[in-house]
Amino acid sequence: MIEPTAVAATTTHPRKNPLLSGQSINKMLFLRWRTALGFVLPSLVIPFVSTAPTDVPSAASFYVSHLPNLDQDPLHPLHIYAGHLNADPNAAKLPSTAVTAHIYFVLIKARRNADRERIIFWFNGGPGCSSFDGLMMEIGPWRVDGNGGFKTMEGGWEEYTTMVYIDQPAGTGFSYTSTDRYAHDLNEASDQFMQFLRNFYSVFPEYRTMDTYIAGESFAGQYIPYFSEAILNSDLGVPLRGSAIGNGWIDARRQYPAYLDYAVKHGLVELGTAGKRPPMNVWTHLSDMKGEPVNVESCEGVMQKVVNEPGGADEKAGLCLNIYDVRLKDQSPACGMNWPADLKNITTYLRRPDVVSALHAEAKSEAWVECQQRIHRELNLKGSESSVTILPRILEKIPILLFAGDQDLICNYVGQESIIQSLTWNGGTGLGKVETQTWSVAGTPAGTWVSSRNLTYVKIFNASHMAGYDQPHATHDMMLRFMGMNFSAIADGTARIPSSVGDDEKPSFIESKPASATPTPATTKTPEQDKAMWEAYYNAGSAAIVLLLIVAGLGTVFWCRIRKRRLQGLPVSRNEEEYIPLTHGMPNASDPPDTSEFRARKGKERAEETGVEPIFDVGDSDEEGDRRTQ
Repeated sequence: MIEPTAVAATTTHPRKNPLLSGQSINKMLFLRWRTALGFVLPSLVIPFVSTAPTDVPSAASFYVSHLPNLDQDPLHPLHIYAGHLNADPNAAKLPSTAVTAHIYFVLIKARRNADRERIIFWFNGGPGCSSFDGLMMEIGPWRVDGNGGFKTMEGGWEEYTTMVYIDQPAGTGFSYTSTDRYAHDLNEASDQFMQFLRNFYSVFPEYRTMDTYIAGESFAGQYIPYFSEAILNSDLGVPLRGSAIGNGWIDARRQYPAYLDYAVKHGLVELGTAGKRPPMNVWTHLSDMKGEPVNVESCEGVMQKVVNEPGGADEKAGLCLNIYDVRLKDQSPACGMNWPADLKNITTYLRRPDVVSALHAEAKSEAWVECQQRIHRELNLKGSESSVTILPRILEKIPILLFAGDQDLICNYVGQESIIQSLTWNGGTGLGKVETQTWSVAGTPAGTWVSSRNLTYVKIFNASHMAGYDQPHATHDMMLRFMGMNFSAIADGTARIPSSVGDDEKPSFIESKPASATPTPATTKTPEQDKAMWEAYYNAGSAAIVLLLIVAGLGTVFWCRIRKRRLQGLPVSRNEEEYIPLTHGMPNASDPPDTSEFRARKGKERAEETGVEPIFDVGDSDEEGDRRTQ
């Protein structure tokens, strides 16, 4: 469109000669018409021409319309988006033929209304382990059904919060890259995630301003502090409100010695036996350690020594302690790598071509594996300081939640408590003089809870390394509390399950009616409940008025028809009853509002029951209650 204008300006020059010949005038008019057409024709032609592809795909291209063998309510489906986004910060400098780093994600929209909108980015660990572990066995919306498929369950974290499960660094799970583009330290992994995040917000801009949280477990205890600081120091303007780490590997100096301390405390080894020798070697190596490395090679054998102690192993049966759940044993030398039992079915499912296609994961040429050993080797971490050095800086800006299942050995709660005790942040060392409170969910002790200076520590009872696998009610309640949910504003769902931290109890949602005819005393309502009550009155009154107007209108029409018939001398039937569909397109004011559209977006409503059923039905396996080091 610019080009024709330039031609006209350089060719006609009408103001240079006031005496123009007829030929010149004709030429000038022709050029002016050509210029005008240069503006008009593109606007007529463009709508009929396919636009060239852009670097930013549409959100619709990531929509997952169905998942094979996923048993869910067709009237209230999950809203899922999945696929690859470029995560290579140097992609623009590489040739077009280069295979750059691409991170895979699964986004599941919140199914119910909450007091406000939130989004959580979830990471499993390894390094090199896929976040499908978290999605399909831990905090996601479905579980293995035992028949080669999955069934949706109530109580996943996506119930009130949009969840994004991320396979990273590139090469993990369904993510991919060329062999010369792997991340080798935590700064490179952080750079990949930030590039992914920029592209993610280009596709889904509505999430950029939403309250954001980062969560994960195990080796994600290294990722999450790095990623959190990168977001806080970036120009993205993302409102990062907090970070949560479950059974995380955070501080080698404190966590290696904790293997023996935990084992002794839980009766896995006895003092004075061979189990006492490894930590002495550990302390020697740790005292000579410079800086705060992520791993110490000479200390890696300590946990294996504990696992092979008589308290945890059965050599005659070829069994050893499950390092992810000390209540269980596994075949030696796997010692937990075959656990959980759901993993086999999940692996088979994610390798099916129809599932890969439905999840838009075809760009990854290799079959899905839970933990990619190549990533573990490539991420050598030689240039990375442990994330414990970053925690104090993050705690100055946002809250952090550390939580730990008490049956985990590999990243056990004893080590977590040692980290906190020695950590200096926000003007103090350790938790200080604060009271540890009891925490209960559905009337059952769920763990202990303590907070100090922006740091919250939660120990979860009867939970393994993957706490959500064993205690879905508790971990969901924990996260909602950490995010500061206003439970009084929740209309339905599992957030209404009773829970308390110390004296802080959820509001009572279901009120019992008195047995006698004594008038019920007035109850104190929250502002949200008062607002909802008056809105209900207003909506009922409005519906009644509209209904009255419709009846009056139809009555007028009917009267006019009768009068017209009489005027025309036509017979009027006295026995005919005309059907007037008063409630066909409009609900009665006393009926509950039609929420089919709402439920289709937010999910199936939970019925109020006298007893609380488990949120997740994880089958009948004797090995349930365990989770893996991801």
